[in-house]
Amino acid sequence: MIDPNWQLVDLDPYTWRAIGKFIDPGMYIRAGSPDENGLFVIHDGGTVLSVVETAGTRRPDLGLERIEQPYLTAQGLFDSGEWDRVHVIDRQHLQSVSTEAQQLSNRSLELDAYYRHVFQLVWGNAEGYAVVPEHPRSWNGWTYQRIVEFVNQLQSPASLALGVIAEDGSLAIGLLGEVSEGSFRKVTTFESLPFGPSDMSVDEGFLDRIWSHLLETDFPPAAVLLCTESVFDRWVNGADKARTIEDAIESGTAALRLRNETLLTW
Repeated sequence: MIDPNWQLVDLDPYTWRAIGKFIDPGMYIRAGSPDENGLFVIHDGGTVLSVVETAGTRRPDLGLERIEQPYLTAQGLFDSGEWDRVHVIDRQHLQSVSTEAQQLSNRSLELDAYYRHVFQLVWGNAEGYAVVPEHPRSWNGWTYQRIVEFVNQLQSPASLALGVIAEDGSLAIGLLGEVSEGSFRKVTTFESLPFGPSDMSVDEGFLDRIWSHLLETDFPPAAVLLCTESVFDRWVNGADKARTIEDAIESGTAALRLRNETLLTW
């Protein structure tokens, strides 16, 4: 959905600081997190090459020499309770993933489509990469397909706006995205709006001002969401995303407006 020639315009430092943690493609692909105590068993077509923990400690004491059933091996090691997650990885699988990911044909893919392709390469072969607990196949409930479906049903061209207000009343995130034919063409911030920081708040009045301003541009608004920082955190990381926004609207900690034809999918 991100056009290869997209523009990133006047991204203010406050918004950058707030969204920087999300700009890490690896976290959407990997099964575990860096703070886990994981065990990694690397083999080559069944012949064990190395057994090492996240901290770098080698574990020859486990006596692993051959891997005949990768998933059962991972499950058995995990059941010992010694590790948060166990990875059994065939080096041949990683080599094939690398070869396929570097094909010239992939250069035509949009940025997020490319990472989704890599995701499918890594996790599409359970024998090549067995992990317990298994990869959740989503990131906090967000999936590439659901986001693509949302963007594709927008009338083109369109703009999307997200405003997140910190607890002290300052603007934590102010993002504007211009979408055309299912792809983001331009991303800018609330700095481009003709409003000052003191004007920004979570209420219908400020939402009206954003909506009216965007109506005068070449990218009329399709959806505008304003919310507090705590609501945003629950929405991004929680399970029931629709309920989070619905409850926040009722409590006055969020305001949402959709163009009539926009069907919001969480």
